[in-house]
Amino acid sequence: MNETLEIRCELLVENQRSMCKSFMLEHSLTNAVVAAAFAEKDQQLDVDQLRSARKLLKERKGVFSEFRSYNELMVSAKMALSADPEDYLEKAIEVYDRFQKGKILGSSYRVLAAVSIVDQGRYSDTDRIIDKTNELLKGMKKEHPFLTSDEDTCFAVLLAMTDKKVEDILTELEEAYQIVKKKFAFHDNAAYSLAQVITAYEGNVQEKCERAIALFNAFKEKGAKYGKEYELASLGALIDIDAEVDEIVSEVIEVADHLKGKKGFGVLDMGKDTKLMFGTMLVSGAYMSGEKANASSISGEIGRVVALQTAILITMMMIMTTTAIASSSH
Repeated sequence: MNETLEIRCELLVENQRSMCKSFMLEHSLTNAVVAAAFAEKDQQLDVDQLRSARKLLKERKGVFSEFRSYNELMVSAKMALSADPEDYLEKAIEVYDRFQKGKILGSSYRVLAAVSIVDQGRYSDTDRIIDKTNELLKGMKKEHPFLTSDEDTCFAVLLAMTDKKVEDILTELEEAYQIVKKKFAFHDNAAYSLAQVITAYEGNVQEKCERAIALFNAFKEKGAKYGKEYELASLGALIDIDAEVDEIVSEVIEVADHLKGKKGFGVLDMGKDTKLMFGTMLVSGAYMSGEKANASSISGEIGRVVALQTAILITMMMIMTTTAIASSSH
């Protein structure tokens, strides 16, 4: 494990330990995604800072707000990591309100989309990005009415932040989906999410899809089968790294193995697939900074956004879905 990756791995473990100690009643995945958000910024978790941001959020938004519940700790973490937590929150709320224009029901996924826009310093471009996101969702819904849902907003907003035209995005997305779904039969939703992540990058569609499939196969060959559900989309964060497939996969597996048994990463906290996904996030992040920064062929700032944010977005989507299912069963 290279030095940059080792440091971030230990930072994630330490941050998760602090989260589990200070927020023991929270979902382990919620704690992990907050720990990862701080590790992504090469920062040690500041519990007091996080609690202060959470208090501010509670003062600003009621208990039934979509900024609370699933998103409360994650939004608080983003606030705590910002230079001005209050300003960050105000911008996120305003972007969300613009997303909600003309809609009756709230959406936790649109909160994530709003946060993505603010995180990337695109607040001033909010209206254009939202219009483009809505156009993309409309086109996706027309092509795949049963595959497209509210949760697709999370990745659609990343696509909307690229310089690609809506028509070109939809064409490439469909081409990518038709390629990857053959490999992941009976996992159409996950394949469609993977196609969305793949489309966010520049490059030849066929080559990008083949790269993703090669990565998946390499995990299987090394005895670490990658998940075919929500986790599958995170493979897209690895496709544009300028390194051999076997090298990338070995590093991800090494990180996942290191997380095993650590506080908040045990068998009761998350499965092997989820640990591999966190490994993917750390490895992709290591290629964005430190000694391997120049080895990455990530094309454009959006590539860095996708690589560093995908696992966080996917984990939040997993939390929302699993919690909703558990609630409905009771």
